[in-house]
Amino acid sequence: MKLKTIILTATFFSLMLFNTKILAQDSNYSLIQKELTQEQRDLLQKEKELMKINRETFKASLTAEQLAILRDKTISKDEIRKQLVATFSLDQKNMMNDQQVSLRKTRDNFRNTLTNEQRKMLKERIDKISNSKDRGELKDGQRVNNTNNGKKKRNNGN
Repeated sequence: MKLKTIILTATFFSLMLFNTKILAQDSNYSLIQKELTQEQRDLLQKEKELMKINRETFKASLTAEQLAILRDKTISKDEIRKQLVATFSLDQKNMMNDQQVSLRKTRDNFRNTLTNEQRKMLKERIDKISNSKDRGELKDGQRVNNTNNGKKKRNNGN
């Protein structure tokens, strides 16, 4: 009798654990993707592939000194970024600038393809995320915004 109970309990829990993955809601990105047209999805996919190629090209251009800076775990990310940027060659700086320009153009092209309904849907989702209860809270208390004379500091990726 106990063996049957143990087997049934174990089976029940395993089914519960495996079903959570199956029944889990799609990520926000997947939900947004469903609202886009095929052309918009193709545009985003093409840009994603281009960014991946550019990132690989940039990584291949890094010198041993630059790789050593990236691997240094004793300094902060900001300090790593400052030291790394100081060692960039002209070609590496051009790669970074070209990538930023390309990203801006893609954003503008994507914005131009959006319908009013899509804009409204995206704005609602962004507002929902912005106004969520847990946003900005950390383990040690409330989040503190980085400000510089009343202006928010721009986050450049990391």
